[in-house]
Amino acid sequence: MKKILHIISQYPGRTGSGIYLNALAKEGKRRGYTQGLIAGIPYSDNFQPKYVEEFYPMVFNTEELPFSIVGMSDTMPYESTRYNELTDEMLYQWESSFRKAIIYALEDFEPDIILSHHLWLSTSLVRELAPNAKVIGICHGTDIRQLEKCPQYKDHILSNFKKLDLVLSLSDFQREDIERIYNIPKSKIVTIGGGYDEDIFFHPLDKISNEKIKIVYAGKLSFAKGLVSLLNIFKEIREKNNLELYLAGSGTGKEEKFIKTLAMEIGSNISFFGELTQKELGQVFRESHIFVLPSFFEGLSLVSIEALASGMLIVATEIEGLKSNLGSEINENGVIEYVKLPRMTKVDEPLKEDLEIFENRFKLGIEKQIEKVKEGYKVDEDIKKRIKEKSWKNIFNKIIDYIECIN
Repeated sequence: MKKILHIISQYPGRTGSGIYLNALAKEGKRRGYTQGLIAGIPYSDNFQPKYVEEFYPMVFNTEELPFSIVGMSDTMPYESTRYNELTDEMLYQWESSFRKAIIYALEDFEPDIILSHHLWLSTSLVRELAPNAKVIGICHGTDIRQLEKCPQYKDHILSNFKKLDLVLSLSDFQREDIERIYNIPKSKIVTIGGGYDEDIFFHPLDKISNEKIKIVYAGKLSFAKGLVSLLNIFKEIREKNNLELYLAGSGTGKEEKFIKTLAMEIGSNISFFGELTQKELGQVFRESHIFVLPSFFEGLSLVSIEALASGMLIVATEIEGLKSNLGSEINENGVIEYVKLPRMTKVDEPLKEDLEIFENRFKLGIEKQIEKVKEGYKVDEDIKKRIKEKSWKNIFNKIIDYIECIN
Protein backbone atom coordinates (compact mmCIF):
# COMPACT_ATOMS: atom_id res chain seq x y z
CA MET A 1 0.00 0.00 0.00
CA LYS A 2 1.27 3.49 -0.88
CA LYS A 3 2.46 6.00 1.70
CA ILE A 4 0.75 9.38 2.21
CA LEU A 5 2.47 12.35 3.85
CA HIS A 6 0.09 15.05 5.14
CA ILE A 7 1.52 18.56 5.54
CA ILE A 8 0.17 21.65 7.26
CA SER A 9 2.34 24.49 8.56
CA GLN A 10 0.08 25.29 11.52
CA TYR A 11 -1.63 23.36 14.33
CA PRO A 12 -3.60 20.37 13.02
CA GLY A 13 -7.23 19.98 14.03
CA ARG A 14 -8.10 23.39 15.47
CA THR A 15 -9.18 25.23 12.32
CA GLY A 16 -11.12 24.21 9.23
CA SER A 17 -8.00 23.17 7.33
CA GLY A 18 -6.75 21.16 10.30
CA ILE A 19 -10.09 19.37 10.59
CA TYR A 20 -9.90 18.69 6.85
CA LEU A 21 -6.42 17.16 7.30
CA ASN A 22 -7.50 14.98 10.23
CA ALA A 23 -10.53 13.76 8.31
CA LEU A 24 -8.42 12.71 5.32
CA ALA A 25 -5.91 11.00 7.62
CA LYS A 26 -8.72 9.11 9.35
CA GLU A 27 -10.09 7.88 6.03
CA GLY A 28 -6.57 7.03 4.87
CA LYS A 29 -6.09 4.83 7.93
CA ARG A 30 -9.42 3.11 7.23
CA ARG A 31 -8.22 2.37 3.72
CA GLY A 32 -4.94 0.90 4.97
CA TYR A 33 -2.48 3.60 3.87
CA THR A 34 0.73 4.13 5.83
CA GLN A 35 0.74 7.82 6.76
CA GLY A 36 3.01 10.55 8.07
CA LEU A 37 2.44 14.15 9.16
CA ILE A 38 4.40 17.40 9.17
CA ALA A 39 2.69 20.11 11.26
CA GLY A 40 3.42 23.13 13.41
CA ILE A 41 2.96 22.89 17.18
CA PRO A 42 3.95 25.13 20.11
CA TYR A 43 6.76 24.02 22.43
CA SER A 44 4.33 23.86 25.36
CA ASP A 45 2.08 21.31 23.62
CA ASN A 46 2.49 17.55 23.82
CA PHE A 47 0.34 16.99 20.74
CA GLN A 48 0.29 13.41 19.44
CA PRO A 49 -1.52 12.93 16.12
CA LYS A 50 -4.06 10.21 15.46
CA TYR A 51 -4.19 8.05 12.34
CA VAL A 52 -0.52 8.44 11.30
CA GLU A 53 2.52 6.27 11.92
CA GLU A 54 5.15 9.02 11.73
CA PHE A 55 5.10 12.63 12.96
CA TYR A 56 7.61 15.32 12.00
CA PRO A 57 6.78 18.45 14.02
CA MET A 58 7.90 22.02 13.46
CA VAL A 59 8.13 23.25 17.06
CA PHE A 60 7.51 26.96 17.66
CA ASN A 61 8.50 29.11 20.66
CA THR A 62 11.94 27.49 20.67
CA GLU A 63 15.46 28.74 20.01
CA GLU A 64 15.14 27.60 16.39
CA LEU A 65 11.67 29.16 15.93
CA PRO A 66 11.43 31.87 18.63
CA PHE A 67 7.87 32.98 17.88
CA SER A 68 4.35 31.56 17.86
CA ILE A 69 2.87 29.44 15.06
CA VAL A 70 2.33 31.50 11.92
CA GLY A 71 -1.40 31.28 11.15
CA MET A 72 -3.18 31.30 7.81
CA SER A 73 -5.84 33.54 9.36
CA ASP A 74 -4.94 36.78 11.08
CA THR A 75 -6.98 35.67 14.10
CA MET A 76 -6.39 32.07 15.19
CA PRO A 77 -7.94 30.10 18.08
CA TYR A 78 -4.51 30.03 19.76
CA GLU A 79 -1.50 32.31 20.16
CA SER A 80 -0.12 32.96 16.70
CA THR A 81 2.01 35.19 14.51
CA ARG A 82 0.68 36.87 11.37
CA TYR A 83 2.49 36.53 8.07
CA ASN A 84 2.50 40.31 7.66
CA GLU A 85 4.41 40.52 10.97
CA LEU A 86 7.32 38.33 9.83
CA THR A 87 10.67 40.07 9.55
CA ASP A 88 13.24 38.81 7.05
CA GLU A 89 14.99 36.99 9.88
CA MET A 90 11.76 35.34 11.09
CA LEU A 91 10.89 34.24 7.55
CA TYR A 92 14.39 32.76 7.18
CA GLN A 93 13.98 30.87 10.48
CA TRP A 94 10.53 29.60 9.48
CA GLU A 95 11.69 28.46 6.05
CA SER A 96 14.87 26.83 7.38
CA SER A 97 12.93 24.85 9.99
CA PHE A 98 10.28 23.78 7.51
CA ARG A 99 12.90 22.82 4.93
CA LYS A 100 14.67 20.67 7.53
CA ALA A 101 11.40 18.91 8.50
CA ILE A 102 10.52 18.19 4.86
CA ILE A 103 13.96 16.83 3.96
CA TYR A 104 14.01 14.58 7.01
CA ALA A 105 10.48 13.30 6.35
CA LEU A 106 11.26 12.60 2.69
CA GLU A 107 14.36 10.59 3.60
CA ASP A 108 12.82 8.78 6.56
CA PHE A 109 9.27 8.16 5.32
CA GLU A 110 9.71 8.06 1.51
CA PRO A 111 6.12 9.09 0.66
CA ASP A 112 4.44 8.26 -2.64
CA ILE A 113 1.74 10.92 -2.21
CA ILE A 114 1.99 14.29 -0.45
CA LEU A 115 -1.19 16.16 0.51
CA SER A 116 -0.08 19.71 1.31
CA HIS A 117 -2.62 22.11 2.79
CA HIS A 118 -2.81 25.74 1.61
CA LEU A 119 -1.45 27.16 -1.63
CA TRP A 120 1.14 29.08 0.30
CA LEU A 121 4.81 29.11 1.27
CA SER A 122 4.82 25.58 2.69
CA THR A 123 3.34 23.92 -0.40
CA SER A 124 5.71 25.80 -2.69
CA LEU A 125 8.66 24.55 -0.65
CA VAL A 126 7.34 20.98 -0.62
CA ARG A 127 7.10 20.92 -4.40
CA GLU A 128 10.66 22.20 -4.69
CA LEU A 129 12.08 19.58 -2.31
CA ALA A 130 10.03 16.54 -3.39
CA PRO A 131 10.46 16.18 -7.16
CA ASN A 132 9.76 12.44 -7.18
CA ALA A 133 6.54 12.29 -5.16
CA LYS A 134 3.06 13.18 -6.32
CA VAL A 135 2.41 16.54 -4.64
CA ILE A 136 -1.21 17.64 -4.31
CA GLY A 137 -1.96 21.16 -3.06
CA ILE A 138 -5.23 21.81 -1.23
CA CYS A 139 -6.68 25.34 -1.34
CA HIS A 140 -8.69 26.46 1.69
CA GLY A 141 -9.43 30.07 0.76
CA THR A 142 -7.36 31.56 3.56
CA ASP A 143 -4.33 31.16 1.31
CA ILE A 144 -5.98 33.34 -1.35
CA ARG A 145 -6.84 35.88 1.35
CA GLN A 146 -3.24 35.92 2.63
CA LEU A 147 -1.94 36.51 -0.89
CA GLU A 148 -4.20 39.57 -1.12
CA LYS A 149 -3.01 40.81 2.28
CA CYS A 150 0.67 39.92 1.79
CA PRO A 151 1.50 40.40 -1.91
CA GLN A 152 5.20 40.57 -1.01
CA TYR A 153 5.20 36.76 -0.93
CA LYS A 154 3.77 36.33 -4.42
CA ASP A 155 7.05 35.88 -6.30
CA HIS A 156 8.33 33.71 -3.47
CA ILE A 157 5.61 31.08 -3.91
CA LEU A 158 4.18 31.14 -7.43
CA SER A 159 7.13 29.66 -9.30
CA ASN A 160 6.59 26.14 -7.96
CA PHE A 161 2.80 25.93 -8.17
CA LYS A 162 2.68 25.16 -11.89
CA LYS A 163 4.70 22.03 -11.07
CA LEU A 164 2.09 20.66 -8.64
CA ASP A 165 0.63 17.37 -9.85
CA LEU A 166 -2.89 18.33 -8.77
CA VAL A 167 -4.70 21.12 -6.92
CA LEU A 168 -7.90 20.50 -4.95
CA SER A 169 -10.39 23.37 -4.70
CA LEU A 170 -13.36 23.73 -2.38
CA SER A 171 -15.73 25.01 -5.08
CA ASP A 172 -16.02 25.77 -8.79
CA PHE A 173 -15.94 29.47 -7.88
CA GLN A 174 -12.64 28.97 -6.06
CA ARG A 175 -11.30 26.88 -8.93
CA GLU A 176 -11.56 29.91 -11.20
CA ASP A 177 -9.77 32.06 -8.61
CA ILE A 178 -6.94 29.53 -8.35
CA GLU A 179 -6.44 29.48 -12.11
CA ARG A 180 -6.45 33.30 -12.31
CA ILE A 181 -4.42 34.16 -9.20
CA TYR A 182 -1.85 31.36 -9.22
CA ASN A 183 -1.70 30.88 -12.99
CA ILE A 184 -2.14 27.11 -12.59
CA PRO A 185 -3.55 25.28 -15.64
CA LYS A 186 -7.25 24.53 -15.19
CA SER A 187 -6.61 20.92 -16.18
CA LYS A 188 -4.66 20.48 -12.93
CA ILE A 189 -7.42 21.89 -10.68
CA VAL A 190 -10.34 19.73 -9.53
CA THR A 191 -13.26 20.70 -7.30
CA ILE A 192 -13.50 18.37 -4.31
CA GLY A 193 -15.39 20.40 -1.72
CA GLY A 194 -15.45 19.48 1.95
CA GLY A 195 -17.21 16.95 4.09
CA TYR A 196 -18.19 15.76 7.54
CA ASP A 197 -17.48 12.78 9.77
CA GLU A 198 -20.61 10.62 9.74
CA ASP A 199 -19.44 8.84 12.92
CA ILE A 200 -19.73 12.16 14.79
CA PHE A 201 -22.32 14.30 12.99
CA PHE A 202 -25.67 12.62 12.43
CA HIS A 203 -29.36 13.30 12.89
CA PRO A 204 -30.78 12.74 16.38
CA LEU A 205 -33.68 10.36 16.74
CA ASP A 206 -35.62 13.45 17.77
CA LYS A 207 -34.75 17.00 18.75
CA ILE A 208 -35.05 17.62 22.47
CA SER A 209 -38.24 19.62 22.81
CA ASN A 210 -38.58 22.38 25.37
CA GLU A 211 -39.70 25.97 25.34
CA LYS A 212 -36.32 27.43 24.40
CA ILE A 213 -34.95 27.50 20.85
CA LYS A 214 -31.21 26.95 20.88
CA ILE A 215 -29.01 28.83 18.40
CA VAL A 216 -25.38 27.80 17.95
CA TYR A 217 -22.30 29.46 16.48
CA ALA A 218 -19.07 27.43 16.24
CA GLY A 219 -15.75 28.87 15.11
CA LYS A 220 -13.18 31.50 15.96
CA LEU A 221 -14.20 34.33 18.28
CA SER A 222 -13.17 37.16 15.99
CA PHE A 223 -14.61 40.25 14.31
CA ALA A 224 -14.26 38.73 10.82
CA LYS A 225 -16.73 36.01 11.82
CA GLY A 226 -19.45 38.64 12.30
CA LEU A 227 -19.94 37.94 16.00
CA VAL A 228 -20.49 41.57 17.00
CA SER A 229 -23.38 41.72 14.52
CA LEU A 230 -24.70 38.38 15.81
CA LEU A 231 -24.75 39.65 19.40
CA ASN A 232 -26.51 42.86 18.32
CA ILE A 233 -29.16 40.78 16.56
CA PHE A 234 -29.58 38.39 19.48
CA LYS A 235 -30.16 41.31 21.85
CA GLU A 236 -33.13 42.35 19.70
CA ILE A 237 -34.82 38.99 19.22
CA ARG A 238 -34.08 36.86 22.30
CA GLU A 239 -36.97 37.82 24.60
CA LYS A 240 -39.69 37.69 21.95
CA ASN A 241 -38.69 34.21 20.88
CA ASN A 242 -37.33 32.70 24.13
CA LEU A 243 -33.89 31.92 22.72
CA GLU A 244 -30.54 30.69 23.95
CA LEU A 245 -27.30 31.44 22.10
CA TYR A 246 -24.35 29.08 22.40
CA LEU A 247 -20.92 30.25 21.20
CA ALA A 248 -18.43 27.41 20.74
CA GLY A 249 -14.82 28.23 19.97
CA SER A 250 -11.97 30.43 21.11
CA GLY A 251 -10.03 33.48 20.04
CA THR A 252 -7.16 35.62 21.20
CA GLY A 253 -6.41 39.15 22.30
CA LYS A 254 -8.62 42.20 22.14
CA GLU A 255 -11.16 40.75 19.70
CA GLU A 256 -12.07 37.81 21.94
CA LYS A 257 -12.15 40.13 24.97
CA PHE A 258 -14.45 42.62 23.21
CA ILE A 259 -16.86 39.88 22.09
CA LYS A 260 -17.09 38.37 25.58
CA THR A 261 -17.54 41.80 27.19
CA LEU A 262 -20.34 42.67 24.76
CA ALA A 263 -22.05 39.36 25.54
CA MET A 264 -21.84 40.08 29.28
CA GLU A 265 -23.40 43.51 28.74
CA ILE A 266 -26.29 41.93 26.85
CA GLY A 267 -26.79 39.63 29.82
CA SER A 268 -28.58 36.32 30.11
CA ASN A 269 -29.21 33.52 27.62
CA ILE A 270 -25.70 33.61 26.09
CA SER A 271 -23.23 30.82 26.89
CA PHE A 272 -19.58 30.44 25.86
CA PHE A 273 -18.61 26.78 25.52
CA GLY A 274 -14.95 27.31 24.69
CA GLU A 275 -13.18 25.07 22.22
CA LEU A 276 -15.04 21.77 21.82
CA THR A 277 -13.88 18.46 20.42
CA GLN A 278 -15.64 17.30 17.27
CA LYS A 279 -17.53 14.72 19.35
CA GLU A 280 -18.67 17.37 21.85
CA LEU A 281 -19.73 19.68 19.03
CA GLY A 282 -21.78 16.93 17.40
CA GLN A 283 -23.66 16.44 20.66
CA VAL A 284 -24.36 20.18 20.99
CA PHE A 285 -25.66 20.26 17.41
CA ARG A 286 -28.05 17.36 18.00
CA GLU A 287 -29.46 19.11 21.07
CA SER A 288 -29.92 22.47 19.31
CA HIS A 289 -32.04 23.88 16.51
CA ILE A 290 -30.39 26.61 14.42
CA PHE A 291 -26.76 27.07 13.39
CA VAL A 292 -25.67 30.61 12.50
CA LEU A 293 -22.63 31.76 10.56
CA PRO A 294 -22.55 35.57 10.07
CA SER A 295 -18.96 35.40 8.76
CA PHE A 296 -17.63 38.07 6.40
CA PHE A 297 -15.24 35.61 4.74
CA GLU A 298 -15.14 31.81 4.42
CA GLY A 299 -13.49 29.41 2.01
CA LEU A 300 -16.13 26.72 2.48
CA SER A 301 -17.39 26.40 6.09
CA LEU A 302 -17.05 22.74 7.02
CA VAL A 303 -18.91 23.44 10.24
CA SER A 304 -22.06 24.37 8.28
CA ILE A 305 -21.96 20.96 6.58
CA GLU A 306 -21.50 19.32 9.99
CA ALA A 307 -24.51 21.23 11.34
CA LEU A 308 -26.66 20.17 8.38
CA ALA A 309 -25.60 16.55 8.90
CA SER A 310 -26.75 16.89 12.53
CA GLY A 311 -30.26 17.96 11.53
CA MET A 312 -29.95 21.70 12.16
CA LEU A 313 -31.45 24.58 10.23
CA ILE A 314 -28.84 27.09 9.04
CA VAL A 315 -28.54 30.86 8.62
CA ALA A 316 -25.31 31.84 6.86
CA THR A 317 -23.85 34.63 4.79
CA GLU A 318 -23.61 33.97 1.06
CA ILE A 319 -20.49 31.81 1.02
CA GLU A 320 -19.83 30.86 -2.59
CA GLY A 321 -17.83 27.79 -1.63
CA LEU A 322 -20.63 26.48 0.58
CA LYS A 323 -23.37 27.15 -1.97
CA SER A 324 -21.38 25.47 -4.72
CA ASN A 325 -20.52 22.48 -2.54
CA LEU A 326 -24.07 21.86 -1.35
CA GLY A 327 -25.80 22.28 -4.71
CA SER A 328 -29.17 23.73 -5.66
CA GLU A 329 -31.33 20.96 -4.19
CA ILE A 330 -30.09 21.61 -0.65
CA ASN A 331 -29.72 25.38 -1.12
CA GLU A 332 -33.30 25.85 -2.30
CA ASN A 333 -35.00 23.49 0.14
CA GLY A 334 -35.32 25.93 3.03
CA VAL A 335 -32.99 24.06 5.35
CA ILE A 336 -30.50 26.91 4.86
CA GLU A 337 -31.16 30.66 4.63
CA TYR A 338 -28.44 32.67 2.90
CA VAL A 339 -27.91 36.34 3.76
CA LYS A 340 -26.33 38.85 1.39
CA LEU A 341 -23.02 40.22 2.64
CA PRO A 342 -22.40 43.93 3.23
CA ARG A 343 -19.96 45.75 0.98
CA MET A 344 -16.38 45.14 2.07
CA THR A 345 -13.47 47.55 2.60
CA LYS A 346 -11.03 44.62 2.78
CA VAL A 347 -11.47 40.94 2.07
CA ASP A 348 -12.98 40.29 5.54
CA GLU A 349 -13.82 43.79 6.82
CA PRO A 350 -17.31 45.19 6.15
CA LEU A 351 -18.17 48.77 5.30
CA LYS A 352 -19.47 50.18 8.59
CA GLU A 353 -22.34 52.06 6.99
CA ASP A 354 -23.70 48.76 5.60
CA LEU A 355 -23.76 46.90 8.92
CA GLU A 356 -27.22 47.99 10.07
CA ILE A 357 -28.82 46.79 6.82
CA PHE A 358 -26.80 43.56 6.97
CA GLU A 359 -27.88 42.91 10.55
CA ASN A 360 -31.53 43.44 9.60
CA ARG A 361 -31.18 40.93 6.77
CA PHE A 362 -29.50 38.38 9.03
CA LYS A 363 -32.14 38.90 11.71
CA LEU A 364 -34.87 38.14 9.17
CA GLY A 365 -33.04 34.95 8.21
CA ILE A 366 -32.92 33.81 11.84
CA GLU A 367 -36.59 34.69 12.36
CA LYS A 368 -37.56 32.59 9.32
CA GLN A 369 -35.76 29.58 10.76
CA ILE A 370 -37.26 30.19 14.22
CA GLU A 371 -40.73 29.96 12.71
CA LYS A 372 -39.84 26.66 11.06
CA VAL A 373 -38.66 25.27 14.40
CA LYS A 374 -41.91 26.36 16.05
CA GLU A 375 -43.86 24.67 13.27
CA GLY A 376 -42.00 21.39 13.81
CA TYR A 377 -39.90 21.47 10.62
CA LYS A 378 -38.27 18.16 9.66
CA VAL A 379 -35.51 17.73 7.08
CA ASP A 380 -36.90 15.53 4.32
CA GLU A 381 -35.27 12.22 3.40
CA ASP A 382 -34.04 13.33 -0.03
CA ILE A 383 -32.10 16.20 1.54
CA LYS A 384 -30.63 13.83 4.14
CA LYS A 385 -29.36 11.64 1.30
CA ARG A 386 -27.84 14.62 -0.51
CA ILE A 387 -26.05 15.72 2.66
CA LYS A 388 -24.77 12.19 3.26
CA GLU A 389 -22.98 12.37 -0.10
CA LYS A 390 -20.70 14.97 1.54
CA SER A 391 -19.18 12.47 4.00
CA TRP A 392 -15.39 12.36 4.29
CA LYS A 393 -15.45 8.77 3.10
CA ASN A 394 -16.83 9.91 -0.26
CA ILE A 395 -14.50 12.93 -0.41
CA PHE A 396 -11.41 10.78 0.25
CA ASN A 397 -12.44 8.25 -2.39
CA LYS A 398 -12.78 11.05 -4.95
CA ILE A 399 -9.32 12.39 -4.11
CA ILE A 400 -7.68 8.97 -4.48
CA ASP A 401 -9.47 8.41 -7.79
CA TYR A 402 -8.06 11.70 -9.12
CA ILE A 403 -4.56 10.93 -7.83
CA GLU A 404 -4.55 7.53 -9.50
CA CYS A 405 -5.23 9.25 -12.82
CA ILE A 406 -2.03 11.33 -12.56
CA ASN A 407 0.58 10.15 -15.04
